[in-house]
Formats: sequence, structure tokens, C-alpha cells
Amino acid sequence: MSPTQRVVRLDDALHFNATNHTSRLALFCTRDMFCDRLEWCDHPDGLSWKRLDRLVTQTAWLLKDTAGWMNRRIVHEVTNRVSDVVIALACARAGLVEVPIDSAAGENYVRQCRAQVGGVWLNQVQKQETIERANRLQEFHCQWPTPSPDDPALVLWTSGTTESPKGVVLSHRALCCNAYAKLSAARQTSSDRRLTVLSIGHAYARTCDLGTWLLAGSTLAIARGYDGWRDMAERFQPTVVNVVPSLSERILDDTTGCESLQMLGCGGAAMDGEQFRRWTDRGVSVIQGYGLTESGPVISSQTREDSIPGHAGKIVQSWQYRIDSHDRLFVRGPCLMSGYLDDAIATEQRIDPEGWLNTGDVVRKCPRTEQLQILGRADDRLTLTSGYTIDPLMIEKRVAAIPAIRSCLLMLDESGRKLRLWIETTAIAEESLQQITDRVSGAIAPLANWERPSEIRYFRLSQSEREQFFSPKGTVRRIPLANHLRQTPILRSENDDFPPGF
Repeated sequence: MSPTQRVVRLDDALHFNATNHTSRLALFCTRDMFCDRLEWCDHPDGLSWKRLDRLVTQTAWLLKDTAGWMNRRIVHEVTNRVSDVVIALACARAGLVEVPIDSAAGENYVRQCRAQVGGVWLNQVQKQETIERANRLQEFHCQWPTPSPDDPALVLWTSGTTESPKGVVLSHRALCCNAYAKLSAARQTSSDRRLTVLSIGHAYARTCDLGTWLLAGSTLAIARGYDGWRDMAERFQPTVVNVVPSLSERILDDTTGCESLQMLGCGGAAMDGEQFRRWTDRGVSVIQGYGLTESGPVISSQTREDSIPGHAGKIVQSWQYRIDSHDRLFVRGPCLMSGYLDDAIATEQRIDPEGWLNTGDVVRKCPRTEQLQILGRADDRLTLTSGYTIDPLMIEKRVAAIPAIRSCLLMLDESGRKLRLWIETTAIAEESLQQITDRVSGAIAPLANWERPSEIRYFRLSQSEREQFFSPKGTVRRIPLANHLRQTPILRSENDDFPPGF
């Protein structure tokens, strides 16, 4: 019997694999991944399902003893190591709420998240030591109440473009149901080799990598980003990998390790037609989808049979959906978040009394393919090619509060990989502009790394232009102004009253 026929929690799938696929390789491990400690492994290439299951139980026992008095929350900084996977699985087994935080977001972001959640904090060294202690346990008591499917299991974080990141609470049922929906669309088997290179501190990799791996009973290797791909892919020869467009492009330019690749999932942002064609020419099925953290995240997904560029797949099973007269998408179903962490007001603002989540996205359903096409954000969010979404208004408010700044606009640069901040200021002296730049740097310092503009440019408008690009209330008309600024040369000459370089 397949584990997907009986599980209501992902931990059930782990137990199923340990019972029915005892010696099959579950986690691919190398010496460098374990910091030269290989005593965990029982397989030439890593951990079998049986060994992984026992190590998870041993670690769960220690975590349960440690966290029982601290809101049942284990908070840890994720760098995509094997220890991160073991801690994640152990929290689910012990009935603890796991709170991973992506270390790549930077120290300020991690600090903001930690300040909100409480619980027991584990850094990488502490995680490693906890698992090593667990591995040495000879006797331990593993009897504890099985969590209800609707109990909270995981807190993931929004990108932090409001005043602080929001924690999204997902239940065991939501995680399992959404992973099963993704697996049903993007079919995999126990013979697949899945390489995870996206942070498991975010919803995409957590569901579409870890969740589908557990349900399929395949083999997983974990690394991070392009460097992780280069280090791991040639040795592991993955058949399945999930990426974002910017990572896809880099892998295409150096295809070492792609020899066995059969399916490439792409999320976070849309892959352009040229990338899509290059992958399909290599015989790789590109699976694009759509979702958000609050939906666990998968709302729609392509399959190997209907993979086409410019589309995001059909609505996956378990979701009800509706598209209103303004083309805004609303969804509800068992994969939906339980709510924002300790924030009932924000939850009520996002989910109506009938359980409909406002995705904030403008979509259309293609009449020919019945797949979703994502037209944009109803609230003008920006999406980097790395997959991160940015709410420009909240960042602009931070900047506009600085004296001598009249207006500002955050937008993507030409590559779509970075942010560019345009500032309209009343200052003209070089010293004054440098002071403004310093203040802007201070204002954006608490933001996550991907939210910080990589470039600041200054502009000025005539009165007639202001009337064109701003409403009578002073609200910026974003699209017209952005189009105007894209055609605005960088002000460099002394006659522009701006110093060189601005």
C-alpha cells in the first residue's frame, strides 16, 4: 500500500517508509555534510529509511524533553544541512511546532523573527550536538501523544515587507494535504533522486521538496543555491530538482550534473520562454506552479503532460477557488494556513468569515488550457527572479519618512534580480545627498537581504510631470512613473545639481 493512501501527517509517511522500505537510501550524505561525523549513517551513501526513522525518534525524545515548557516551539536557523532535515522531522514526531528561519535573509531578519516567536532556540552547532547526543542514546522513552492532524506543525515566515515578518502557521493536515496535491500533479516514484537547493525555511522547498520526498519514499540530498548544486549534483545525479528562474538560468549555462535530470520544478516567479525551451530541448520536463506561503504554498501546478510556458498549471486538488470581477483570486480548503502567528487581526484581514483567502493576485483562467495565468499583484508587489516577493509600499514608507525626501519609488532593475530605489529629493548639495543616502541605508538595514535596494538613483520632476504621475491626493501612479524612470538617464553632470554617481 502506498503511504499516500493512509497518511494524514507527513510523519506517518516517514514511519511507513521505515517499515516498508527498511534498507532503501533515504538521505544522501557526504563527509562534508556531517562535519566528518559519519556515525549516523548505516548505508554506504547515507541514511536508510529505518536508520533515519530511529534517529528522528531519538532526536524527538531530546527535543520533547527540552521544549515541553517553552510554548512547544523549536526555533532554528536554516542553512540547508542534513541536521536541518533531522530537526524538522523530529519536531513533527514529537508534536512540537517547528519554526525555521532562513539564515540567508540576514541577521536583522533572523532577529526580528526570533523576537516574535519565543520558544527554544537552536543554532547550527546546537542542532548538531543535539543529534549527536540523540545518536548515542541507548534507552529512551518514545511514547507520547500523537498530534492531531489539525494541530499546528510549522511556522514559516512571510518576506517581512511589512513592519516585521509575519509567521504563517500551518497544521499537519495542511502540510500533508498540500504535499500530496503537488505529488499528484508532479508525479514521482521511490526510484527518484531529489536534490533540494532552495531553503527549507520557505514554503516552496518545504512542501515541494521535503513533503513530496516523504510521500514518494524517494532519496533526498540537500544543499543550498548554485554553489550547492555545483558541489552536489555531479555526485548525486538528481532526477528531480526545484529551482527559481535565476538559479535555473545559471544551471543551464553549466549543465554539469544534469545528465540524469528528468523533471525541473520552477516556482517563485515565471520562467521565461527561452529558458523553458532550452530545458525542454534537453528532454527535461519543466513544471511551473503558483502559490503563496499562506496556502502551504501550492495552489496550482502543471504536470508532465501539460507543461507549457507562460502558464502556472491547473488548480490542484483540495482547493476551492473563485475569481472576482476584478480578476482577484480567492481560495479555501484544508491546505490553508491556520492563521498568522499570534495575530488574529491580520488573519481576519486576510481570510474572510467563510474561509476564503484573498491571495492578492490578479489572474485569468486560460480558456484553452484551463491553466492559471498570473497577471500581477493586486497590491503592486514585486517578484524577483529569485522567487522572493516584495511589497514596495511598506519599504517606500520607511524611506519617505526621511527629511528632504519628497517621494520615492521601488522597482525592479532590468534583470529582475535586484531592486532599484528612485528618490525625489529637495536636496541639491553633494553633502546633503550623502546624508540622505546614509539615512536610507539605515532605514532599510533591518530588512531581509533580498528587500534591500542594490542601487539608489535620484530624480526630479517638473510641476506638469508631477500632475501626470501623481493623483490629486498625492498618490503615486506607479506604472506610469516607473515607465518614465526607466527612460530617465542617470543624473551625472554638474549642471544637474547632483554629484557624480547618483
